[in-house]
Amino acid sequence: MSDGTGGPLALVPDAIRAMARYEVPHPPGIVAKLDANESPFALAPDIAAELGGVLAGVALHRYPAGDSPALRALISREHDVAPDALVFGNGSDELIALVIAAFSRAQGAARPRVVYPAPSFAVYRIAAASHGADAVEVPLCADFTLDEAALAGTLAAAPANVVFFALPNNPTGTLFPPEAVLATAAQHPDVVVVSDEAYFEYAGVTLLGELPRYPNLVVLRTVSKIGLAALRCGYLVAHPDLAREVEKVRPPYNLGSLNQVAAAWLLERHGPSLRARAAEVVAERDRLAVELAAIVGVTLFPSRANFLLFRVADARACWTRLVERGVLVRNLDRPGALAGCLRVTVGTREENELFLSAQREAMR
Repeated sequence: MSDGTGGPLALVPDAIRAMARYEVPHPPGIVAKLDANESPFALAPDIAAELGGVLAGVALHRYPAGDSPALRALISREHDVAPDALVFGNGSDELIALVIAAFSRAQGAARPRVVYPAPSFAVYRIAAASHGADAVEVPLCADFTLDEAALAGTLAAAPANVVFFALPNNPTGTLFPPEAVLATAAQHPDVVVVSDEAYFEYAGVTLLGELPRYPNLVVLRTVSKIGLAALRCGYLVAHPDLAREVEKVRPPYNLGSLNQVAAAWLLERHGPSLRARAAEVVAERDRLAVELAAIVGVTLFPSRANFLLFRVADARACWTRLVERGVLVRNLDRPGALAGCLRVTVGTREENELFLSAQREAMR
């Protein structure tokens, strides 16, 4: 049965069979963990202690509130959107899958199609495959900018169900033109167009204000990148008609009570300080970019996120040398557009200095 030719393994779709499991290395001895695009700043001890007291009152013997009422009221007020325009998910990862599931009706004899620029967020491909949809990847230009002509041609060639744009893009850091996203929504009103704004706090660009003009536009957000990654709390903002359909496929208790209470409490009481920390990361990103670009043998790509993508001659060897020096970055080296590429998350000043020192040594 191990070869997948018989038994239950024969039931695995070809698209999933061809995929590799999403893996995150955990080598020992790491001092600077700069591989997962997390915020480098932990909660202050006094805030963490107060939060612990709040969470002690959560009734763990009861199921979570299915409609996330406290979070819904807070986010609705913060973004000035109707409460029924929101859907909450276990991170934006789950919401990506729910959008595909909700809008996966086959068009004629064709399978549903999920279109996105590539390389981009791996979950788009995983979610498409797991919901029986074809993942249609539109290659980016050599400098990782959006190939608008190729995208237009792809959408003209065959109907699409959903188009994803990561604004800014992961893993490249590129900020695609918002006008291109809106043009896609305008030219294809029967397609769900998603602006995935997981890194909004670092780019400062959003399409939330455009939602009233584009009823097929969906905006995704998450609290993961501003220091609350462990909460796995994401939300979707869309026309209530679209949000209603996504709600139908959302698991009833997908966001745990502890997650809901912690996210609502932290955002309401400490939202400004969390976002101020993000602004510190932006300043450090710009400084880090200048230093990294100056290292001989490094090709750096511009980024509007909280990470930097760069290329070296031997990425595997470079990654190994960094690990030996206690620095963990993401190895994206694979045949194709990302050949030779590594991605480093912006850390604290001390972590970034350790990375730069290790990177200079690794390039000797």
